[in-house]
Amino acid sequence: MKNKNKKIKIHFIGIGGIGMSGIAELMHKIGYTVFGSDINYSENIKRLRDLGIIIKIGHHKDNLANVNAVVYSSAVNQNNPEIQQAKKNKIPIVSRADMLGELMKNKRCIAVAGSHGKTTTTSLIGNILESGKLDPTIVNGGIINSLSRNNKFGKGEWMVVEADESDGSFLKLPHQISIITNLDIEHLDYYKSEKKLYLAFEQFIMNLPFYGISIINLDDKNLKKIIKKNDTRKIISFSKKNKMANIYIENVIFEKNYSKFKLKFNIPINKMSGSCSYKIKAIGLHNVYNGTASIIAGLLAGVKNTYIKSALINYIGVKRRFNYLGRVNFSNIYDDYAHHPTEILATLNGAKQVNQNIVVVFQPHRYSRTKILYSKFIEVLSKIKKLYLLDTYAAGEKIIKGFETKNIFNELRKINKNAIYVENEKINKIIYEETHSHNIIIFMGAGSVSKIASDFLKINE
Repeated sequence: MKNKNKKIKIHFIGIGGIGMSGIAELMHKIGYTVFGSDINYSENIKRLRDLGIIIKIGHHKDNLANVNAVVYSSAVNQNNPEIQQAKKNKIPIVSRADMLGELMKNKRCIAVAGSHGKTTTTSLIGNILESGKLDPTIVNGGIINSLSRNNKFGKGEWMVVEADESDGSFLKLPHQISIITNLDIEHLDYYKSEKKLYLAFEQFIMNLPFYGISIINLDDKNLKKIIKKNDTRKIISFSKKNKMANIYIENVIFEKNYSKFKLKFNIPINKMSGSCSYKIKAIGLHNVYNGTASIIAGLLAGVKNTYIKSALINYIGVKRRFNYLGRVNFSNIYDDYAHHPTEILATLNGAKQVNQNIVVVFQPHRYSRTKILYSKFIEVLSKIKKLYLLDTYAAGEKIIKGFETKNIFNELRKINKNAIYVENEKINKIIYEETHSHNIIIFMGAGSVSKIASDFLKINE
């Protein structure tokens, strides 16, 4: 099969993106001849080049010489010269989601969707299936620490995929088991209205085959609305608040680096019934929910409970999910991807398990998100005892007046006098002063703040 695939040459436009790099690497391992291009050099590109994949920096029509197909991500504009050249030469053009969907057709698949927790839940399930000797294929939206990459090609029948709802592409993925972790009002730049967002998730459930199962967080108010309308697909619900849920979460206990909880199985899942205690090496109630969904998926896939327990307690996480970077003087430094009010609050609550003295360096991500969730950002950020605000990471967007970092700062200062607005280039010197106390310092956001954090560590090692 590999030798047969070798003759097929596939070019990835925007290959350095986290999602694109994962699929490109997977197809390379299956045996396809993979090429790619991207605007900027990155760690993902380095990883792919180390595997022998030829990648050009910059987009140019000449990059498409002798290729059989072109794959592009939703971030690539249709005016891209490589897209235009592919159309001119009548080379098949496939979206990232369509290509992933093709790969999924040959496996039994678990698709993980939701506004928050997808990456962690996907990696947890992958860990559980690995522990159960099922050798899964994994495609994730973040770097899995145990693999040092965001994908794995397995020879087993199962595949675990993070399903991206931001552009509706999760509706293209064939699967037998789905998980919806939660549902916040997000990505309205694509969906345009809350109603269309809800309809997309309703369709995601309906896309299951008649024998499929959807695992749903019943404590999420928006998901509760959606599943009320469902009467044709099997749903397994889990909840900490509702004892009548199929799986009831109780006896939650937080330790410094672990979370303990018990699950009461109100319905049997693969011969599992009664109550069982679990311990996960992850902090915060959000990770108890992620862990619960992963346990249910693991049981449905046929993994023995002893292997599931082992996978949870030995879990070492995903890059940029409350990721410990190191220590400077008396303070521990963490990097976290939280860029939505719900995620920020979850990270803060989890961090309190480790240390109550929390300093946050927050970089807002996208002006459109800030505008839509402005009041929620103010509400959540006002709870942080010591907050440093960086300039917004635009992610290609134009400035929206009235929703810049300075506007957030001016609003916050009315409530929280410990909010400070700092220019990016000055943050290292200012944060260094915070390290003389026993603090947790969290660099938080989805943009360049991660690099700022790693640079801070390098300077002060």
